[in-house]
Amino acid sequence: MEHEFIKLEHIDTTVAAKNFSELLNDNKTYFLNGSWGSGKTEFLDEVKKNSPKKLITIDFWRITDTRSTIEVAFSKLYPLLYWAIRVGVVLLVAVSILMTNVVDIGLSNYFGGSKPLILKLGGVVALIVAVWQVFKKKSDEFYCFLLSNSLKFPKFSKVLIIDDFDRMSEKQQEESYKLFSLINGKLPIVFVGDITKVHKNDDNYLSKIIDRQVELPFDLHPSKIWNNYFSVLEDKFNIVLSNDFKKRISSDQKNLRDREHFNEYVNQEFFARGKFGRVQVEQQLLVIYAYLFYPDLYMNLLKGESIRVEKSEESELHDIVRIGYTIKEQLSEIQSSDNSDYPLSFKKNKLEYLLYEQTSNRTKIELDLLFTSNSEELISEIIESDQSSDFYQYLSSQFRVFSKKMKKQLLIMIIKESMKFKNSPSMNFIVQESLNEVIPSYERNSPLTEDVTIRIINMWEPILRNEMLDQSEIIYFLNKHDLISFHELGLYYSDLRIDTETFLNLHRKDFFLLTYLSSKDLFKKFKYWDNTIWEAIKLFDDREFLSFWIFQSIITNELGYEGFDIISEDKRYTIWTGRYLFESPHKYTDYKESVISKIKPRLEKMEKEGFIFTEKVDERYKR
Repeated sequence: MEHEFIKLEHIDTTVAAKNFSELLNDNKTYFLNGSWGSGKTEFLDEVKKNSPKKLITIDFWRITDTRSTIEVAFSKLYPLLYWAIRVGVVLLVAVSILMTNVVDIGLSNYFGGSKPLILKLGGVVALIVAVWQVFKKKSDEFYCFLLSNSLKFPKFSKVLIIDDFDRMSEKQQEESYKLFSLINGKLPIVFVGDITKVHKNDDNYLSKIIDRQVELPFDLHPSKIWNNYFSVLEDKFNIVLSNDFKKRISSDQKNLRDREHFNEYVNQEFFARGKFGRVQVEQQLLVIYAYLFYPDLYMNLLKGESIRVEKSEESELHDIVRIGYTIKEQLSEIQSSDNSDYPLSFKKNKLEYLLYEQTSNRTKIELDLLFTSNSEELISEIIESDQSSDFYQYLSSQFRVFSKKMKKQLLIMIIKESMKFKNSPSMNFIVQESLNEVIPSYERNSPLTEDVTIRIINMWEPILRNEMLDQSEIIYFLNKHDLISFHELGLYYSDLRIDTETFLNLHRKDFFLLTYLSSKDLFKKFKYWDNTIWEAIKLFDDREFLSFWIFQSIITNELGYEGFDIISEDKRYTIWTGRYLFESPHKYTDYKESVISKIKPRLEKMEKEGFIFTEKVDERYKR
């Protein structure tokens, strides 16, 4: 996926480089000022392209041999002459030694009558070398002489660049000043570094030898390079970065090298590791920035420790306006606050944002394709996904921008699955959002007014009847997805009848009867039920029977009311034969005669089919 990587464009400093190269026509001393990593090398490369003179760069900070500063300078300015001298001396010594009586291998025969002269010359050279080694004399007089005389020629067209001057030791800097004294005014000299970090700067020593201080072009200034980079990021990720984020990073004065390092990690996390579409972009950028430049704060994130901003650390209003909230404040914010956007926020999915952590959720593109597929996989995801899943988070954040066609397809899918006794947070969300588009949630305060109840039913009945749902299934759908309560359904459907042949053919007779009881104010008032009600209960299938009595609080399983439609695998249920009421004085109510005796035959029949019923008394409110 390397083709997706963000590539930093070359910063054009041609104009500034041309102007600087013109300055180098004079044999003066300059100081090119800029912090380490600010782009001085790149700028000098541009200067080289625009200058007729040859720029000779010496980085004394990186030189590890024992040569003096003056010798190194001579070797850079006159490399051919320097190595010719060194090789010539070595050869001359070697020849003189080989021609001596001690180590004579016949080489002297090639010199004929001149042997005595060669021997004498070799002996003198050998003697000089020996004395040099004995006394370890390190005189620069020879190279000083050569430099002084060679630089007198007017055709000399070289510029000496002393790079990383601020990183040199104090001793190295002092030696370079000796070199400066020797060649000053004979060729242009450019000291490169951060002038605030140079030794001897305190006593204004530099000002005495520097003819002109030159600043890097504004295009290389931290604020400029980061603002350009933010534009690249916004285009790449199709987002708008917050002003707080942009202003704070720009004010941190991180240089060109820092930006390059940051971009490497952006490419690594978003593209090499495939996080693009799996994390919220600005939050991930903030975590990367903390990892590189605020390691202590990143360790807090890594360990899951809260980043607390003390009162004294809080940004004042004028600072917020000027440079935004601090990085510490912004990190604290993503730790504590949440949003409903997709992908999941740092608070919901911390591990995804940490560097070198494995990705686990799917990209937005993958989910986009899934929702347009109308496949069994989509149906499975809708049914099985919970509220913490990436699927649900995507659905909840993107549903409002779905097309009308897609929303309709999803709703029809939900209706069909709902009739198969299925339910899930995703199904409820789609149903509720479909309603919100017609009747906003703020208009549906509980309890619902008669007008709102009518509007809700008038919206849903045509949709549900179009999908061939009968009256009981409509009631089932409306209650199951928390659109209307049994009480409100009973008020609206006040003329329901359970003593007709129509009732026998209903697909959700349990919900029809529950609504009927609500309309007659007979919910859980068993002693007032007539024979018509008990006869209607006998028509229930097992699922309807269990669901009905779960809502009447006579039967329960481990799933509670939410699992009314689910027949548990082990088929174990509790039968409440009596209970102490919640209301004071917590009166005991016995259900053995009013309910249990009437449904006992059905319970015994179901036990033969594998159901297990355990009779208990609900003593939660016993006093």
